[in-house]
Amino acid sequence: MKTEAKLGYKKVPFNRYIKRSWILYLLLLPMIIYLLIFNYYPFFGLQLAFKDWMPRLGIWGSPWATDDNGNLTLFKHFAELFSTSLFREKLINTIRISLLKLIIGFPVPILLVIFLNELTSVKFMKFVQSVSYLPYFISWVVLGGIFLQMFSSGTIFQNILSAILGHPIYFFSDSKLYLVFLIGSDIYKNCGWGTIIYLAALMNVDPQLYEAAALDGAGRWRRILHITLPGLIPAITINLILSMTNIMYAGFDQIYNTYNSAVYMLGDVLETYIFRIGIDGGRYDISTAVGLFNSTVGCVLVLVANKIVKLLGGDGIW
Repeated sequence: MKTEAKLGYKKVPFNRYIKRSWILYLLLLPMIIYLLIFNYYPFFGLQLAFKDWMPRLGIWGSPWATDDNGNLTLFKHFAELFSTSLFREKLINTIRISLLKLIIGFPVPILLVIFLNELTSVKFMKFVQSVSYLPYFISWVVLGGIFLQMFSSGTIFQNILSAILGHPIYFFSDSKLYLVFLIGSDIYKNCGWGTIIYLAALMNVDPQLYEAAALDGAGRWRRILHITLPGLIPAITINLILSMTNIMYAGFDQIYNTYNSAVYMLGDVLETYIFRIGIDGGRYDISTAVGLFNSTVGCVLVLVANKIVKLLGGDGIW
């Protein structure tokens, strides 16, 4: 209070503040209604994970889950899931693909933005940015079809691979090669878009630091190590924490549009498993339980990552 008084701030009552800025809050109202309808109201559907789904009764009318003897067993669907080897296989596949994408794909936008920052030609930098952004705006439906056609037998691309390697490479009939395709195509699609936040972070780095470092004899690598990378660390930290939410989501659109039964062993993940048993099999209660499990694990990972960052001296997200 003393500090506010010294700085000349005057505490405004809440109702007076709302009345004074009511036009701004009126503009905010459509977004609040949108969030309530499409982001918060669906939370009520999570109760389906603890119920025995009956289509004619709907979500609210379906009875709570019971065992064969009629005893209330709210976690019946979770117990059923965790006891199946199929669920464990899909869980391992999901974590494997997500971790590979995180370990291999996460550094790529950072390296790309460092490369862009070192370019002296503005035209060439804009060209590289445009080319790298473009795949992000193509949906996996279209992109998946392009890749499927490109890697089919008898295509020019396969002929080139055969000429170089001595044999064709079929990414969609070998599980291990399919993993390589998933990681590579994910990097191709998202690396350019991922540089936007890092470029914005570099805008806050004072250019005089580079000039002073150059005058002191620092080479390009030393300027990158001691100026560029420290300037990127806050953005890297936030992106890394937020990436934890995707550990349980390996990329439904990408996999659903490109996989087949030949690569199920390593390519089938929880999201596609949910889709098959939920939409195709009509087991909405089971698929809701899997979805709730994924979201809970993702939330816990974000909390843990944020805490670790703070323990290491970082700012974290909150």
